[in-house]
Amino acid sequence: MSQPKEEDRDSEDAAPLPHFRNLRISGDEQKRKSDVLPGKTAVLSCGHQMPLDYLISWCKYYLKQEKTEFTCPRFDEYKKGICGTKFSYQDMCHTVPLTPSLKEFFEERLGELTAARFCEFKACPGCQSYVERADQKNLCVHCTVCTARMGCSYEFCWKCRRKWKGAAQNNVHCGYNDCRQTETSQKKRDLIKLCQPAFKIQKLQTEEIYSTKEKSNDRQRLAMIINNVEFRVKNLNRRGAEKDEESMKSLLEALGYGVIILNDLSAAGMEAALRDFSQHKEHRYSDSTFFIMMSHGGPDGIYGINFDDKEGDILPVDRIFHYLGSENCPGLTDKPKIILIQACRGDKEGHVWVCDGVRSNKGIKQHREKDFACFRSCTPDTVSIRNTGSGSLFIQSLVKIFSEHAHEDDIMELFRKVAHWFEKAAKEDEFPYQMPSLDRTTLVNKFYLFPGL
Repeated sequence: MSQPKEEDRDSEDAAPLPHFRNLRISGDEQKRKSDVLPGKTAVLSCGHQMPLDYLISWCKYYLKQEKTEFTCPRFDEYKKGICGTKFSYQDMCHTVPLTPSLKEFFEERLGELTAARFCEFKACPGCQSYVERADQKNLCVHCTVCTARMGCSYEFCWKCRRKWKGAAQNNVHCGYNDCRQTETSQKKRDLIKLCQPAFKIQKLQTEEIYSTKEKSNDRQRLAMIINNVEFRVKNLNRRGAEKDEESMKSLLEALGYGVIILNDLSAAGMEAALRDFSQHKEHRYSDSTFFIMMSHGGPDGIYGINFDDKEGDILPVDRIFHYLGSENCPGLTDKPKIILIQACRGDKEGHVWVCDGVRSNKGIKQHREKDFACFRSCTPDTVSIRNTGSGSLFIQSLVKIFSEHAHEDDIMELFRKVAHWFEKAAKEDEFPYQMPSLDRTTLVNKFYLFPGL
């Protein structure tokens, strides 16, 4: 079985391929103290079972949404939909074996969210500790932690979260001229270029394109990101992957998708999350979906967090098509399903030297697999490059091109421009040779995202 590859080519601590290929990991110093024991199963009060790593990741996702009560994410055969039974942290403790570090994490985060309901808290820019604002009208907030550490009084602006500038008595605004515009300006810089209504009308009249729902409360677009960052074998941790997750989340939200983000899943956890995602009722009221997987990988599929020399823990890519296809996901029938995979597919370099779903109850026939577009970060058997500081070349270039051209190009043209960027960069900028590739693509019409509409 091949070692997982997803090269940190741009990082100074990256192991060259020949050394990494022959690496044999052993000894306690190579293993991190895992919060979730491999192979463990959790059972909730509603009776549903799931891989423990999936449940933990699901609850952490809820905490990121600032929710203190959780719901069961499993598909319920009786309800013909997601279970949704509510449970608390205390309920989870009674039925799920949590490690001390996990208990500490949940209790600390739940305490912060609960306190925020009664008081105003923000993280100090100097030390990142949470500070309460006692006076609702005063933007100048004193941090006792930074004051003690620096030996002098430290204040920051509650609005722009920068070290206080100007007279402390003038607490209506700080000394930064752009204080009131900081957050708004940042959001404007991050926004995708918007599509004009006339362009959409023209494409509807002149091209065969997928139908897209108008932006309204009735449209419920849903996407999922699975991002494996921390592995049971510490040497396999994917530093920089958080940048990809953040960039992709911002892009999808700008395109009008609600985004479910799950981290650090085993192969069983990834498959359970994929199966449940395919059953969300939002798909019936959507016009498309995105499913993004970011992890290590090889010729056999995507690697889970328990992968090592002895334990495979691999999810075959075919399972994605299985769960999102017409038979098992009728809510997405005749709708574009865009799959993006950031993972290696082998251990070869990207260059060579050359000389000179559920069946319809009404009996309507449907293609078993249709309306997919799967774009992978590299070609078969080759490595995929990730920078530990800025993220992967694939995700970062894709987000940039989508942000600049999605208002005018269909999805296949966007993918072409991503591939062209890699080709140009390799020849002109001495970038590593890596070529994204389409896989099992069955779009029958052009798919425009029409951002903003």
